[in-house]
Amino acid sequence: MWAARLLTFSAGAVNAWGFLSLGGVFTSVVTANSALIGVGLGGADPTLGGLAAVAVLCYVLGAAAAGRAAGHAQRGGRRPPRAGFLLLELLLLWAVVGWWLAADGEPSGGQRTVMLGTVAAAMGCQNAGVRVAMGAQLPTAYLTGLLTGAVTDAVTDRRIQWRVLATTTLLILGAAAATLLERLLPGAAPLLPALLVTAAWLTVHARTGVRRAS
Repeated sequence: MWAARLLTFSAGAVNAWGFLSLGGVFTSVVTANSALIGVGLGGADPTLGGLAAVAVLCYVLGAAAAGRAAGHAQRGGRRPPRAGFLLLELLLLWAVVGWWLAADGEPSGGQRTVMLGTVAAAMGCQNAGVRVAMGAQLPTAYLTGLLTGAVTDAVTDRRIQWRVLATTTLLILGAAAATLLERLLPGAAPLLPALLVTAAWLTVHARTGVRRAS
């Protein structure tokens, strides 16, 4: 599905940009951020631990918002709109883009922290929304379990899951693209994930419209 591919590429891009420009933590890698919280609690780098805590908390809030919206739709007897959760993510990502551009790519430390929380909330919204609307079999940002299953299948059943390899590759390429953009055009770096998610929303929305018309 093209929308899932675009979201995976975007996840790599936003995690790389967040790591490089918003304090050295990730926006959706909760496992790594949880370890960084422990590093901060241990006294090695309290600032880094605090930023990681902000990222995890805001990620949870974003996931809760998307899950709550989907839950209301289901309790009302309606199927959650497949592109609905992307609207909140788009709002959050484009808000950060506008703020970043207004600050000429050089926001203050406090502004960077708020941007980090906003982008992390957007990623929580994406992951929860993908799980509800597109199915848990299409993760776009957390690949540890997916990759572990693929390796296990390759060893035990001698079966290669090409979809998992493609997803992992897209995530890496998204991170590479954001890193190159950050080096060449730092002020435009947050535009990449916002544009990718916009394209994903348009793809899902167009497909939904075609199905309703038929």
